[in-house]
Amino acid sequence: MNPYIVTIILPILATLLFRTNHPKRRGVPVNSADNQGVTVRNRRFASPVETAWEGVSTLAELFEEACRKHTERLLFGTRVVVSKEMEKSGDGGKVFEKVELGEYEWLSYDEAFDGVVRFASGLAVLGHGKDERVGIFADTRVEWFLALQVRNPIS
Repeated sequence: MNPYIVTIILPILATLLFRTNHPKRRGVPVNSADNQGVTVRNRRFASPVETAWEGVSTLAELFEEACRKHTERLLFGTRVVVSKEMEKSGDGGKVFEKVELGEYEWLSYDEAFDGVVRFASGLAVLGHGKDERVGIFADTRVEWFLALQVRNPIS
């Protein structure tokens, strides 16, 4: 037999024979009181991870608490596009877009929280109820992140 064929086929056969169909789980199964089934948690911790603030258990609650605590601090900085210019590369193949950006415009925690509250109020006025989903298509901007922070409006 050709040695090249052996060096190709032998590892493939060994992989097929000793392969298991069980994916590795990086957590430990834990019985959950409020959900049927199994919750997987990190094996290094015996209990859920605690937060720095009392009563904070979700990311939305964490965002609200951070906005209450750091009202005057700056949260998001964006730069306005001043000009765009298309430039061809030296070899004439690729076209690059050169962008000139202006100064940073900052949004504080308080202003960000105000934007989140306004967006949530707008959803409620439109009739969006609790546990209903909404799809948002937008450019990558600060407003997109603020829309992600909205909790379910109460119907």
